[in-house]
Formats: sequence, structure tokens, C-alpha cells
Amino acid sequence: MVTIDIHLHLAEIPTQIPQWWADELYRPFGLEFPTTDGRSVVELLDRAGIDIGCVMGADYRRTTDHPEYPTEHDVFVSNDYVAAEVRKYPDRLVGIASVDPIRDPQAAVLELERCVKELDMRVLKLYPTYNHFYPTDERLTPLYEKAIELDIPVHFHMGWTPIINAPMKYQDPVLLDDVGIRFRKLKVIVAHLGYPWVDQAICMVAKHPNFYCDMAYWCGFGPEYLYQALLKLKSLHAIGRVLYGSENVCTVTFPHVYRSVNTVAKKLGLPEITDKEMASIMGGTAAKLYKIKV
Repeated sequence: MVTIDIHLHLAEIPTQIPQWWADELYRPFGLEFPTTDGRSVVELLDRAGIDIGCVMGADYRRTTDHPEYPTEHDVFVSNDYVAAEVRKYPDRLVGIASVDPIRDPQAAVLELERCVKELDMRVLKLYPTYNHFYPTDERLTPLYEKAIELDIPVHFHMGWTPIINAPMKYQDPVLLDDVGIRFRKLKVIVAHLGYPWVDQAICMVAKHPNFYCDMAYWCGFGPEYLYQALLKLKSLHAIGRVLYGSENVCTVTFPHVYRSVNTVAKKLGLPEITDKEMASIMGGTAAKLYKIKV
């Protein structure tokens, strides 16, 4: 069974991400945002017993802002940097493209095509809350159409973040419903299962056959919370569209959380997550969706 972590960020501090941004992101959790290059991701994968990691950058140059640090550079981890790190570990890392679709909508389409055709990237990551846009914004239509043409999924950051300059009005996974209605062929991944709007996200995934989800970071609340979400997805016949993801600082601990969910099921006298379902979650579904040869 191949194991794939689809939610890992590359970022070097302070050259690509300012220190204040990293501190703000992890402040509520009492953690430090680690400088993360390809080598450190592979080391995390080794410690976690995960075969392959999907890594991404980010472009928040248009929206990074802090009144106390007006001269600090913006958050920007380029696709070329991600591709260069992936080339160092081609058997362990897979690249994910990221763009700010509002900064220059036409350029975003061209960048996506370049990332897929020239840099062999398998997914597009969009960050509505960090880049301050609604997924239904008409300016994204050409980008969605290009993703359909290239047959790659679009992975949306949906759900909460501690970054103060990331408006929560852009975080509700229900915002993706109209995207699914209008673009039925678009493959959509709902990051973080839309926490704290978890039930809404589960309904989105169950409703739209081309919707998937990851549970990166928030299943740090423990196996009980994770199991309850998986059970709801299972009951709605959507368990086959769950993708394993961690988010860096959780890479080593999360495999254990997933392995513990059936202990919870037995304790509660409820249905277990089968071995086949767990194999799909931990890598089988991602291998098909991301076209990863294993």
C-alpha cells in the first residue's frame, strides 16, 4: 500500500515568509512554523513512514499586510522553487502549483499551463482566504476551464486560519457549491474539511461526485474527532474521496491518529473504517487523482 501526504508546504523563513507571518499562523497552537525545504520534508516523511509528499508554495504578494511591519517582504514561495526542490527528490516529492488568480487572471492561466506541462505539477492550489477572493468570482472562470482542460484538480484552502488579515468570509466551504454546480467536470479538493464548517464540507463532498477533501491539521484534535467525520463521510458514501494530508508540523503524528480511529469505533460500538477504505485514504485515492505512478 502506497502512502501519500497531499498537504505539505515549502517555505523558508525569513527569505520567503516573514517571521511575523509565521508566528501569527502558529501562535494559537503553541508551535513554531518550521523552515521547510525539500530535504526537511523528506526527513519528515521518513519519520512518519509516508512514501510520497505533495508540496506546494504560495503567492500572497498582493495581500500580505501587517501595520507594524510595513517594510517586510510579502509571502511568496514560487512554483519554480517548488519544482527545483521536487527535482532533488523525484521519487519522494510531487509538485503542486499555486497562483494568485486575482493578481493577474490571464497570467494565472498561463502559469498553470506552464506548471503542468513544463514543471510536471499535478494539482492547482488556491487560497481564497489569504488572497481575498470568493471561489465564485467570475475572473476565475478561465482558470477553472484550463484546469478541466488539463485534467488536474483544484485544491482550495477552505476553513479557518489564525492569520488576522485572512477574512473568514472567504473560508466557508459552502462557497464551493456554486463552483461545483457550474463546473461539474472540475475536480475540487476541500482542504481541512472546511473546519470549523465540517458538516457543511461533508455535505459538499457527498453532493458533488467530483469533490474530494483532506483533513490536514485539524485532526490534531484527536482520533475521536477524526473518526466522527470519517463515519459521516462513510455513511454518505463519500469515504472513497478522502485524501490524507498533514501540514508539516503534524506529519509525524497524524499517521498514528488515523491508525487509532478503529479503537474509537470499537469503544463506541460503531462501524469501523475498513482496511480497504483506510488504504484509499492513506494514498490509493491520491495516486489515481494525482496520476502518481507507484
